[in-house]
Amino acid sequence: MEPHPATAYTNELLALTNDLEQAAAADFVLRVFDGGAYYGSHNALVNVAAEENEKDAQIRRLAERLEALGEDPLAIAKLMSGK
Repeated sequence: MEPHPATAYTNELLALTNDLEQAAAADFVLRVFDGGAYYGSHNALVNVAAEENEKDAQIRRLAERLEALGEDPLAIAKLMSGK
């Protein structure tokens, strides 16, 4: 099993500093790593939500166009709901 990526970054941080303790460096690197993971996952969820909102908007616009063309609103509702 490969070591956690934070291990290499901790070692690199320790090489750049003179008086930083191993535990403090490891804690700092893990907090940064966890923060990046949270930030990345949060952004991914925001992007998915935006795509879903865009799909919903496209479906609403399609329904409005069908109604404007004279289609029955009840038939449109059934079609859009997948029933």
